Amino acid sequence: MNGNGVAFAAALTILGAFIGLAIRWRAANLSYRREDEVDHPHPGPRWWIPLATAAASGLLAWRFGVERWPLLLPTLPLAWFGPWLSAIDLDVRRLPNRLLAVHGVVVAVGVGAAALITGDLSIASQAAVGGMVAFVVFWILDRVRPGGFGWGDGKYIPIIGAATAAVSLSVAWWAFLIACVAAVVATPFRRRTAFPFGPWLAGGALVAITMFG
Repeated sequence: MNGNGVAFAAALTILGAFIGLAIRWRAANLSYRREDEVDHPHPGPRWWIPLATAAASGLLAWRFGVERWPLLLPTLPLAWFGPWLSAIDLDVRRLPNRLLAVHGVVVAVGVGAAALITGDLSIASQAAVGGMVAFVVFWILDRVRPGGFGWGDGKYIPIIGAATAAVSLSVAWWAFLIACVAAVVATPFRRRTAFPFGPWLAGGALVAITMFG
């Protein structure tokens, strides 16, 4: 990586850290909890949120560099919304609809902008296919094993599919494979009946983009 690339990655790492601090501050009041969730144990200071957003932002910037920066438009939201959604899912085993909706809109706008800036409409078509296929697979698995997933996961999965498929369909495949394998390995160690799949989806997407993007 040349000097410009290093500076670019450093700048996005710092930006990610500030965004993570804002997310940590926003989540600290636990306003996302419902009435039946207020008695849950306090999740702690969660300093990992700004660390995760900083690291993920820097890794994506390093992966795409200055030359492929438009691909950051659909993928950076994964670095910023992923830790936020993961923190909530780990706390209350739920992914809020409003936050998912905002995440989905930001990714969709990023996909469209990346396609227009690069003149490569395959970015948009791949994202559409990735999001649709991801949802259909979720729907089938939910019918085969009712209750195996939550519908928060069902809304998050097509967002992950669209963002990763904007890079390539193979990246989307690897994202879900990594997430599922990691979740299966972690399942015996869970302490609650409800399993927070959101962190694995976010982590799998970021690992797949970094490794195969």
